[in-house]
Amino acid sequence: MPDPSSGAVGLGRALLWAVVVLALALTAHLEAGGHLPPAEAIALLGALLLAVTAVAVRRQVRWPGGLALAGLGQYALHRAFTYLGGACAAPTLPDDGLTAWGHAHPAGAVLGGAGACAAGAEPTTLGAGMLLWHVVATVVSVALLVGVERGIWLLASWLVRPLAAAPLRLPVVRRALVPVVPVVPSGSVDLSVAPERGPPPALVMRLAA
Repeated sequence: MPDPSSGAVGLGRALLWAVVVLALALTAHLEAGGHLPPAEAIALLGALLLAVTAVAVRRQVRWPGGLALAGLGQYALHRAFTYLGGACAAPTLPDDGLTAWGHAHPAGAVLGGAGACAAGAEPTTLGAGMLLWHVVATVVSVALLVGVERGIWLLASWLVRPLAAAPLRLPVVRRALVPVVPVVPSGSVDLSVAPERGPPPALVMRLAA
């Protein structure tokens, strides 16, 4: 298995983080009554989020880092959705074109739906309901992705663990030690050794007499 911090596995982890955080941010924003930007803006936000997660996943992401990454991502996406989606401070307009405080307001400022507000409209503040939804999305995304992270790194540690190969042992042949007796030359003559060929000594003495 390749290194989880780089290569195809690292890119897959970054893509998974970006997709999950973006999808849960969209869901939380819609459930809290927010407006969504056009699809092109969502794709651009996803690409920016992928660039951030590609840097963050160079190491294994645990709970503290995951909460920081997902929390900042949820807040940034909420602000981007709110601004690009065209949410306005005033939801409706009276028929006479006056606000509840008696100030005139352009009739085309609020149209409802995604991208409905006119340019320059102030985005809505982060209400309690919206905050709660994004907090839930943050916790769910981190719980899901940190579990996936643990599984990936555990699998990688098992696959790249070096195999403990036993060294090849050749049979040792032990040589038997043969005692060597040193040969010492002797200067004495062994009389028990038979003489060389010739007549017996008694015959030699008779002939000499």
